[in-house]
Amino acid sequence: MVSELVKNKLKQMGVALEYAAGGAFPQFAAAHENERILLLADRNTRRYAEGLAIAGAKLCFIDEDEPVPDERVCGKAVREADGCDYVLAAGSGTLNDTAKYAALMTGKRSGVLATAPSMDGYASPVAAVMKNGFKVSEEAHVPSDILVDPSILAGAPQQMIAAGAGDILGKYTCLTDWRLAQYHTGEAVNEEAFSDMLDAVQKVAASVEEIARREEGGVEKLTDALIISGLAMAEAGNSRPASGAEHHISHYLEMWFVAQKKRVPLHGIKVGLGTLVSAYLYKALERDGVTFKGDEKTYLAAKAIPSVQKLRATLQKLGAPVRFSALGISRGLFREAVAKAHTVRPRYTVLTLLEELGLTARYLPQLEELFY
Repeated sequence: MVSELVKNKLKQMGVALEYAAGGAFPQFAAAHENERILLLADRNTRRYAEGLAIAGAKLCFIDEDEPVPDERVCGKAVREADGCDYVLAAGSGTLNDTAKYAALMTGKRSGVLATAPSMDGYASPVAAVMKNGFKVSEEAHVPSDILVDPSILAGAPQQMIAAGAGDILGKYTCLTDWRLAQYHTGEAVNEEAFSDMLDAVQKVAASVEEIARREEGGVEKLTDALIISGLAMAEAGNSRPASGAEHHISHYLEMWFVAQKKRVPLHGIKVGLGTLVSAYLYKALERDGVTFKGDEKTYLAAKAIPSVQKLRATLQKLGAPVRFSALGISRGLFREAVAKAHTVRPRYTVLTLLEELGLTARYLPQLEELFY
């Protein structure tokens, strides 16, 4: 369970975090007893939505196993939300983003019943949706309620637990990207958000054995870190504390999978792979004596990133892939993603630095050998 300090920070943001079991969340029920709740669920989470003790709720059922938050899915949620007072997602990534988007479009509030510790958007003020085939981040409202049942989370599929851990491990490299931008370009860093995020990722790293065994305590710590990630984004006013080059690689690949109408691998699985790439680059640039503005301070900050060997072993222990070929992509697409991912967001990262220094071609073969 998150600390009282984190709970109070969430409360100041207007977020009520409630832990309970058995489908009864009395705090939530009392706060919304006179409202009509729209429950958003898909095939995998419908049973959790229907198991909630919420009188008079309306179900918006997305009849898919892995819906994509595109114009069709988001459009359905917006239409259904129009006649309700509140949108509650029973689910993680896609459904949470869809609920936030529907609430934004209809002027309602939203919340989420966490069903898997698979992503870090539970408390974030951003809805990641697909528009015209591109992944975009829409500024939304922070969910007013986050409902957590540790037994549901511990029962989530192993790949979803591994995805959540991959997403959190990616904070090591994205925080270093933030320092790189600070020292190299003068970008401001929100130290409170930075500290909150670093503390959360370190707690997860110390709980890997529990998480791998799917113990409720370990999975709860992972979920707490994912919630704190959203808090850090709200504190910073953007996704800097949670997203860097490792996420840009994931986004680039996701857009390709969607364009090809192929099943999209879990976000955190792709982020875990991207983290290996970013971690290697920081270590390799220092090893090779590459110089640039702010290099000494950046290399010092990069020492917080565990070794590539340790990160790889952690991902393997959690059941996550450690080579991009496991995603079913071609060698050429891997090279393209690494070379072009810096164009996905106007944000300075180690991939931007690599391109700026003209070193992408130098390191691509090394990355391909290690991680494809």
